[in-house]
Amino acid sequence: MKKRLVGMMMAAAMTVSLLAGCSSGGRDTDQGDSDDIVTLKWYMSINPVYPDTEKVIEALNEYTKEKIGVEIDYTVIANPDYKEKMPTMINSGDYFDICFTADWTTNYLQFAAKDAFLDLSELLPEYAADTYDFIPEELWEAASVDGKIYGVPSYKEMGWQSGIFVNSDMAAEYGIDLSTVKTLEDYTQVLAVVKEKSAAAGKDVIGISGLDFNLAVPYESLTGQPTLPGAYAVSEYGYFQDQEGVFNQYETQEYMDYCTLVHGWYNNGYISKDPVNYDSDTANRDNDFKNGNLFSYMISYAPGAAEAEVAKTGHGVEFIPLMKPLFETRNAMGGLLAISAASEYPEKALEFINLLNTDEYVGTLIRHGIEGEHYTAVGEDRVDRTMGGTLDPADNGYDYTYGWQFGTPFNQKWDISYPENIEELFTEYNNSAITAPHIGFTLDNIPVETEIAAITSTVEEYGPTLESGMVDPNEYILKFLQSLKDSGVDTLLQEINSQLGE
Repeated sequence: MKKRLVGMMMAAAMTVSLLAGCSSGGRDTDQGDSDDIVTLKWYMSINPVYPDTEKVIEALNEYTKEKIGVEIDYTVIANPDYKEKMPTMINSGDYFDICFTADWTTNYLQFAAKDAFLDLSELLPEYAADTYDFIPEELWEAASVDGKIYGVPSYKEMGWQSGIFVNSDMAAEYGIDLSTVKTLEDYTQVLAVVKEKSAAAGKDVIGISGLDFNLAVPYESLTGQPTLPGAYAVSEYGYFQDQEGVFNQYETQEYMDYCTLVHGWYNNGYISKDPVNYDSDTANRDNDFKNGNLFSYMISYAPGAAEAEVAKTGHGVEFIPLMKPLFETRNAMGGLLAISAASEYPEKALEFINLLNTDEYVGTLIRHGIEGEHYTAVGEDRVDRTMGGTLDPADNGYDYTYGWQFGTPFNQKWDISYPENIEELFTEYNNSAITAPHIGFTLDNIPVETEIAAITSTVEEYGPTLESGMVDPNEYILKFLQSLKDSGVDTLLQEINSQLGE
């Protein structure tokens, strides 16, 4: 089935417009001299850092030494620490061959611009041809910087899709027909019923959490950070039709309408009394959703997520989409593997990255660990990380069920917690994605660093309270907009326009 998947995903791609440290040791100065085995230094960011990581890497090296003459000197660092440590190591000139990079850690665009990462444009077709052909052209284009490719992006869902996760068992109990919900406005009646029925049952159920304007009203973000002003209308969604070119999304009727809607929800008691702090504690939110104290929350969806939530909560979960998926440049920046410009073995590094993306044994090993120890096989293309219910996932010494940070999950076996048709779900999702108008455009932040810092502070001050419904938009949006102007929003928009023109 996996072989069929690769063919299926490649065919689909043609139609789509789409981690405490653990190290196996220091750098081997004699690498490549013994039996022609090359040692590659790989820094990885992923959570958690599992105790059996070294054991898994030993198994990996047994395979890669035979397959491509490579062994991995692997250092995995938990996400928060990696975000601080890896940039420091790069700036200090510490040697590495491969590192994880993204727009949220070890900034891909920043270090590509500094020439810290190697331009892979010419090497990819020769040393990672299968990966180069497998990943859709649109994703390569989105990962390019000034027409050059400095990292191999993780190929998973093409874009993002907002919607609402709903406790469908509770909805059925309360007689709610979720099929009637097509827009956020339609959800008002649902929340009213939840409030009424839960109160009658002597419960204090929160109707919805995770409210976010960017998730509710889609637009293309030309800064790569959707909370920063610098939006562009995507005509297929029908929003912002009165806007021309780049605009400040907070200065639109859509923003006023959204904030007015959720402020009404807040006043009616459909939302937590302190939604900003409530939403910041995702562990508490997840527990409330599991226990029936939270009816629903907004998310950015990926195929199989609802099924995984069912397995986690033990009750029915239905996803209500609010949009078709949108593929933007920033989606390619969510995770990439880059090769150091100072790597002594860039060709071998690419060969290894190619294995991560195309070799089923390597992909499954790095994602799920060792068969018989960390999982049992289920048929030809699935695994069970509970080993037939005999292993608590919390006690598993190695398991990254999601797996995307290592490369594409499409060459890895899937855990049985995912639906059997997960591959088809990804294909449908990717085929339905709308490609943003300026795919491949990345903003050079340097000319407007001062403005971006000030604007970010302003958005952080006003955005959460407005977008969670806590404050009156008629009063606070005017203050918000004036503060944005004082912070240099017009300068930012002018710079984006200028770089688009170039």
